[in-house]
Formats: sequence, C-alpha cells, structure tokens
Amino acid sequence: MKRPALSATTLTRCEFATAILLTIVLVAAHLLFFFHAGPLWRDEISSLALATKPTFSEFWTSLKFDPFPASYFLVLRLWHALFGESDLALRGLGLLTGLILIGSLWLGSYPVDRSAPIWPLALFAFNPLVLEAGDSLRPYGFGLIWIVLAFAFMAQLVFGVPGKIVAACVFVAAVLSVQFNFTNALVLFSLITGAVLVLLRTRAWLEISLVLAAGMAAALSLLPYLLIMKATSEWSKILANENYFVGVIAVARDAIASSGVVAEWMWLALVTVLICAGSVAFICNRPANDRRRGQVIFAAIVFLVAAGGTLGFLCAAKYLVFPRYFLAILAIGGLCVDIFWNAIAQQTAIRVIGLCLGLIVAVTSLHPLFERAQTRMTNCDQIAAMLEQRAAPDDFIIVTSPLYGISFQRYYHGRASWMTLPPIDDLTLHRWDLIKKTLAEPDPAPELLARAQNALQAGHKIFLVGKLGPAPAIEPESLPPAPQSQFGWKMETYTNQWKSELTYWFEHHALHGTNLPVDQEQSVNPLEQLGLFEISGLREL
Repeated sequence: MKRPALSATTLTRCEFATAILLTIVLVAAHLLFFFHAGPLWRDEISSLALATKPTFSEFWTSLKFDPFPASYFLVLRLWHALFGESDLALRGLGLLTGLILIGSLWLGSYPVDRSAPIWPLALFAFNPLVLEAGDSLRPYGFGLIWIVLAFAFMAQLVFGVPGKIVAACVFVAAVLSVQFNFTNALVLFSLITGAVLVLLRTRAWLEISLVLAAGMAAALSLLPYLLIMKATSEWSKILANENYFVGVIAVARDAIASSGVVAEWMWLALVTVLICAGSVAFICNRPANDRRRGQVIFAAIVFLVAAGGTLGFLCAAKYLVFPRYFLAILAIGGLCVDIFWNAIAQQTAIRVIGLCLGLIVAVTSLHPLFERAQTRMTNCDQIAAMLEQRAAPDDFIIVTSPLYGISFQRYYHGRASWMTLPPIDDLTLHRWDLIKKTLAEPDPAPELLARAQNALQAGHKIFLVGKLGPAPAIEPESLPPAPQSQFGWKMETYTNQWKSELTYWFEHHALHGTNLPVDQEQSVNPLEQLGLFEISGLREL
C-alpha cells in the first residue's frame, strides 16, 4: 500500500531536481550574457540618460520620449549612483534583474500547489528573448518580475489560505506591475478577470473585494501619467504602423519561435489543450468548490484574456510591434500551463509525461539560448575605436541615423567632426520630437553632401557609419517636407530616402570607396550591427 506514495514522492523529487538543474543552466546563461553583452546599445543608453537627468523636472518631462513609468528609471538612477556608469557595472543591474526573474517563477509556481516550476522555466525562461530583454537596461525585466509576482499572489489568494500578508502582497504586486510597464495593465486585467470569475463560483465576496480593490489601486496609480501619454502622442505618429491581426500574430509567433521549433509546437499544443479543457471545466456540472476545476478555469481565462487583450491593443495602437512586447504573455502563459498541468496530473503517467515534455523543450532551447547569451548588443564601440585610429582631424564622419548617433556619441572620442542624417541637436537619448521636426523641414541630405564634397575636394576622407543599402539606379528625388508627401509622417520612409540620396551621390561622385571590416568574432545584435565605409577622392564634376 505504501508503494504508490513512495512512487509519488520519488517523482516529486525528480521534478524538483529537474527544476533546480534548469535553474542552474539558466543562471549560467545569464552570467554568460553578462560577460558577453558588452557595451550598451542605443535603447539602453537612452534609458541611462533619462534616468540620470540632473533635475526631477527634466526627468519627468523627458518621460514622454521613453513611454514607460518612472519606477525603473529611478532604480537605474540609484544603481548608477552606487556603482558608476561603466558598461560592466551597469550590466550588473541587468544580471541581478534576470536572476530575480528566475526566482519569481519559483514563487509563482510553488505556493499554489507546492510544485516545481518546470513549465514556466522551460517555456518562458529558456526563451532567448527573456535573456536579451530582461537583462538589458530597460524596464522589461522588472515589469516581468512584478507581473509574475502579481500572478503568484493572486493565485494564492484564490486557491490558498487568504490572509493579511497575501492580501498586502496582491496590492503591492498589482501596483508595481503597472508601475514598471504600462502594458502590464492588460495582463493584470486578465488576472483580475480570472480570479473574480473563479471566486464568484464560491461566493467569496471578501476575496473578490480584495482583488477588485487591488486592480483599482493599480489603475489609480497610473493617473499621474495621463499627461505624459498625451504628450507622447504628439511625436508617436512618426513611428505609426498599420497593424493587422495576421501581422501581429506573426510577430507573436516569432517571439515563441525564438526558442526553436519544438518550443513553438509545444506552445501551440498546450495552449489548445488548455483552452479546450478550460471551456469544458467552465460548462460542466461539478461542485463549485472543486479546486482542480477552478484552477483549470482560472488558467484558461487568464491566458485567453491576456492574449486577446494584448493582441487587440497592439492592433489598435498602430505602433511598430516587436517580439519582446509578448514577453509578459509568455510569462503568464508558462504559469497558466503549470497550474493547468498540475490540476490534471492526478496520475503518475501524466506527471511523467509533463516532466519529459518540459525537459525536451528546455534541451531543444539550449542552442538558441546560449547563442543569444554570447551576442554583443552593439558593435558601435568597435567602429568608434577604429575611427579614432583612422580618422584625421579634418576628415568627416556621417552617421546614417540619429538613432545610431546615440551609441556613437557615447563611444566615439576622436578628433574628426561628425554628424547624423538627419542632424538633430540632442543625441543623449531618443528625441523623437526633434526627428519629427526634421521631417517637416526641407531635405537635409543636400546640405550634408555639400559638406562632404568640400572635405573630399580638400583631400580629406569621409566615413559612413550605419546601415546602407545598394545605391539606387537612378538619382532619387527629394521628398517634400512631411506631412505634405503621400507618406505623411512615416519616419522610416523619409530616412531611407535620404540614405538613398547619400549612397547615389557617393556612388557617382567619389573616386574610391572601401568597406572596412569590423571584428565579427561574436555575433552582434541585428538591431545595432553597423557597418563602416571609407570614401576618398572626388571625380571631376
């Protein structure tokens, strides 16, 4: 009679041993990223510049250029004050954030049903996007930590023994989840919806009141940002993008597929089973206090509302969508799968299957995870070092985008003068308002090319830093100032047009052009893998 109990105990030990092993592997990956990520890339530099504004007034007014709440930037400011501004010291904050996030997954799984977080670790933490975004000097990591904790405490309130400490933790986690990332409000709403619908079955009015009060407190905490959100809308039109449902789904698929094909198909299978099981549990006639049924319903509702709300918001926002925007959904999805699987795992065979499937996902995710862990976040520092050696004081450097100019300004300390295309006055952080201003002005390329021509005529060199496509076959015409053209305020269309004018002019007027190879021993973040081109000599005009 004791054999089944022993078997269950042994299986539990195997599950925890596996989760601990996965955690050790993840810690190794985060340490590897810490030592290999290298210099900060433009988004991180912009965050640092915002966080270290000299006065609170400047800091608060600059939040409109980086649409996140103030909390993370205050944490970054404190870290900078304590440990300095060296790249390695700042990466220490990212490492700490990543390690805390792993710990939060344990807290999100264990208190609910005393289980090991195999699914959250395998499906979510082994995703390379979590490593890259969570350990960067951006608010994503802290936002993920607090939304995971909000899930943990909300689930504990619904399925555990509610008490004053749990209630207080629900309030704190709910408020801080939205205070580190605005879009966490969508996921928090899904948690509240799932909790309330499950609690209504048992008429747990006190717990329902606590959940709703926590949601109200989180909503009220966002009121100070209404004016900032309105100010953001004044420049955001330059980044506007028509987002259709199919396209947004494709980006979400990219986020899942970052871990590999096996993880992608596992996500699809588990989510399908979760939704079907949740639907059956919701309509079947079972006792209202059936804990396992409540867990299945909670997991299915939370995931459906969170995924649907996020997809709908991104479609309506008309803003360029990146895979990292789905990280909160992946985090909550992993926890929902964990609760669901533990609810149906009444037989040893199901638990063994879950353990094996989780291991398979983790093992097949190892290669992309460790490949991303050894990726440099920029090569702009290498280019800057090359130019400090090659560029003479009278040479001229053109950085092909003000976005790249943020990184270049941090790392270039040479004697040659330089300018971005288009030129803007402030390159310390993302000044989208200044870029918008240049779009409404006459084409900046001719003035920049006139300066380049003078330098070449005087026997000096021109260096191009950034990303340049092939020269167009025919000379491109200047676009009228925005929004007078058919492209309205689309920044990418205008900047690509100006770069085309640049490449066409150098192709037809310069004598010599050399693509200077940049050290590529490490893979580089594709968002800031820049090139360096040297130009000399001028043909007779």
